[in-house]
Amino acid sequence: MPPAVVLTWAGLSLGAVVVTLCRLTLAPLITAHDAEANLRMLWPFWIASAMAWASLTALWLVLRRGEVARGWAWRPTALVVGIAIAARIIVLVVGEPALSDDVYRYVFDGRNLARGINPYTVTPQDRMDDPRFTERWPGEGAVLSRMNNPEMTTIYLPASQWAFAATELVVPDGPWSPNRSARAHRAVFMALDIAVIALILVGLARARRSAWWAALYAWHPLPLAEIAGSGHQESLGIALLLAVLLVAERVPRKVWAWTALLATAVLVKPVALPVAALALKGQRWQAWALSLAVGMVVCTVLGAPLWLTDHGEPLRQLLETAERFRLKWAHFGSVYEPLLWTLEQVRPEWTNDRQEILARRICMTLVAVVFAGVWWRGPPGLWARCRCIMLAMVLLSPTAHPWYLLWALAMVPVAPGPVTWVASLTLAWGYGAWGHVNADGTVSWAASGWTMLLAYAPIYGVLAWEAGRRVAALRTLHLN
Repeated sequence: MPPAVVLTWAGLSLGAVVVTLCRLTLAPLITAHDAEANLRMLWPFWIASAMAWASLTALWLVLRRGEVARGWAWRPTALVVGIAIAARIIVLVVGEPALSDDVYRYVFDGRNLARGINPYTVTPQDRMDDPRFTERWPGEGAVLSRMNNPEMTTIYLPASQWAFAATELVVPDGPWSPNRSARAHRAVFMALDIAVIALILVGLARARRSAWWAALYAWHPLPLAEIAGSGHQESLGIALLLAVLLVAERVPRKVWAWTALLATAVLVKPVALPVAALALKGQRWQAWALSLAVGMVVCTVLGAPLWLTDHGEPLRQLLETAERFRLKWAHFGSVYEPLLWTLEQVRPEWTNDRQEILARRICMTLVAVVFAGVWWRGPPGLWARCRCIMLAMVLLSPTAHPWYLLWALAMVPVAPGPVTWVASLTLAWGYGAWGHVNADGTVSWAASGWTMLLAYAPIYGVLAWEAGRRVAALRTLHLN
């Protein structure tokens, strides 16, 4: 297929995704009628996303065959970035958060911290239940009803909290609404997503590869929906992580520089932590000690003002929330849910808590096994190894929301991986939980077994194919 045709197809498909996101509204899941209405809204988004994914897959094949000029060029760079920015701005301005309501917790936390209230010491439910309730800041009452898990204190870490507060400090005064403040957060994380694209382009330029590879992320429906659409904070952590990879790859002995960036990324989401070990592999013990020291300093500077006040009560509240998420939070886990079902059949006499804890421990053990495999015999290159770890943590997590995959997807243009690429299409089918109806006609926030099979069978099929190819290559190398 001619490159011009592929690029036209990709651009038109991206436009279709933009239109569906701008029209997307989902009703609270209360009745079967709500579920049916939600599915009618989701199907156009899924179809447009599949079209965009297929067009980008065709672009990938064109790039692999060398039908597009290699190396750096300003024209493809400008087109990739320009179209990505235009699509994101349209979704930001016209669309509203529909697939997730996490951004309203960002608003709540940011408004509190910006006004001197520690977000780790207050729950939305306590505020709503207060008989003497008065708004501490304009619009607090409106945003309280839009948050999930209102009985819990925030789960977001200090680097995120400072970003939330900084965003709220620059929101101009005037008529306030949850959507207006949420749009400010979406704009900030959208700008950071553009920074992610810029960092990808830097990585491609260093590798002397075509800038068109960046379109695999820049034009992908997943970051468009999850960041510009829903406003997820992932772009903050991903931008920091890509900066770490660029610094560690070019000047690996500047441990203090990339460790400071990585520690900040860890205080956005701890999933970035294993990258430290991958970046330090092969270095002397002094480098490990320096990295540990710098990381502790950065964590102290960012975390201590929020965690260590009031005799450590904020930290205790955070740990309680984290423990609840660790033991109970689950959705669309490709390994966890089949494991839990198996334990329910094999050990029905066990309590639910015991079954869940064992299933989670098995998943954590598998993550450690994958990390060991990547450490010793992983693919060449820091980007590729990080992509493998980020993907494994999604597939082996009890909770596999689509935006979790963005950490791995951002590395695909520089370190292509078919398994991550297939997952970037199918994980979004987990949003079928918005339209799931139980056999008895009731609704619950859960994906059906058929949805899980359709989503994960292609992922593990490609994973098995890739493993087979690797084993065959190793055998051939051994025989030679």
